[in-house]
Amino acid sequence: MIETAWLLLRLTGGVASIQFFGYALFVLLVPWRSGFTSLERGALAFGLGSFGLTLWMLLLTFLQVPYSLASITGPWVLAAIPGLVLAWQRGWLAADCRYVAAKAHRLLTLGRGSERSRAETLLILLLLLAFGFGLLRAMLYPMWSWDALATWGLKAKAFYLAQGVDLSRFEAHNYYPNLAPLLMAYLYFWLGGIYDHLVKALFPLWGGATLAMFYAFLRRLEVQRAWALGAAAFLALNGATFLTHLYIAYADLMLAYYQLAVAGLLLLWLWDEAPAGSGALIAGLSGAMAWSKYEGWPLVMITFLAAFLTLIWLRPSHLARRLVTLLLLGVGGWFFTLPWRRFVALQGLEVGTDHIGGLFLQQAVAGLWSLLSALVWPPYFGLLWPAIFVSFILAGRTLWRTPLLFLGLLLAGNLAGIVLAYALVPASPAEFHLYIRATVDRLLLHCAPAVALIFAVPLGPRAPGPAVPE
Repeated sequence: MIETAWLLLRLTGGVASIQFFGYALFVLLVPWRSGFTSLERGALAFGLGSFGLTLWMLLLTFLQVPYSLASITGPWVLAAIPGLVLAWQRGWLAADCRYVAAKAHRLLTLGRGSERSRAETLLILLLLLAFGFGLLRAMLYPMWSWDALATWGLKAKAFYLAQGVDLSRFEAHNYYPNLAPLLMAYLYFWLGGIYDHLVKALFPLWGGATLAMFYAFLRRLEVQRAWALGAAAFLALNGATFLTHLYIAYADLMLAYYQLAVAGLLLLWLWDEAPAGSGALIAGLSGAMAWSKYEGWPLVMITFLAAFLTLIWLRPSHLARRLVTLLLLGVGGWFFTLPWRRFVALQGLEVGTDHIGGLFLQQAVAGLWSLLSALVWPPYFGLLWPAIFVSFILAGRTLWRTPLLFLGLLLAGNLAGIVLAYALVPASPAEFHLYIRATVDRLLLHCAPAVALIFAVPLGPRAPGPAVPE
């Protein structure tokens, strides 16, 4: 009992350190009057901390420094000091502590004495139940799903035992980016050993951060609190895909998080409503998209292409300057992919050989049909995708005359990318349908939270405004 409590305490410390380092990094990246809310700072900090820590672990391998808790966290502790000083000077640290304390008090008292309606309290309880279910389901069972065992979990154990990014212990998918396994390996150092059921606690946290950011973006788009909570609950509880990824230890939820962060900030930037400092976050989080999964960089390109086409179509003032800014943001994201590209080149790895073959048109047709079927298949996403398409219809002319066009192009690009991926994958006719069945819901999950921001149309005003109180 004491040993279990000690392990849980160490796990809590490891997870808290990710948030702590990410928060300090966030403060260092954005200017004094950035306008981000406490909820946004908290949600974005988790992704920044995960990205920064794991990228540093890769650089330690370049430097031939063995992994240890001291070598990984030491420089981050030093870097966090000026970040916390700045947060204190700006008043953010006190405001964010009060925010967390107020939310904890409302949670413990079930919202008594607050301004929340019964509907809002019920929605929050539903989200907390979903999170609690995912957390318990993750931590009470060992890794069991295929990619968790054969890819992400295997790599995490190999990196922990080798005290570095050592690809000699496995051959399958060794060119994959390594945010997920390095983050799990990082928690192994906190735990003092390989406890794969405990490190799975990471994945419900990714789900919680994704929902918090989705809610925060809707509030920034001036959707009322109750409707924003309802949309977040609808995203999480409609169908089984989102809930399943809270505990199966796949990297897809991480990619969905980063896709939402980049797309949401770009949407606000296109509408001239992005908080100050969003550019640095867009560039960094774009690099994190590419670092989280092999499909990440193609999604980055689709996202920036959608933003580029939106600018060309809408032709806002200072178009040339905005196009140059967008290009610089994309180059910034590409810059963060260079360490892993260099590592792969030094290892002499062939990238994508098990994902890219010839062009098989019959697979494209089969993939398109399966994709369209998945969009309306209730066990995957319930009514989420039909609701998304209805929201696009309700947008009407607003879709073509405002930056909401970006979300439409993002959806089209993601769907086209999925079909193209199926057309290129080297698979026999006998196994191709099994490949689709194993991947289509995950590929849709990557873009679902970002594209679901279109809910701002039927649930609120059709133009965003400044940040609103939580």
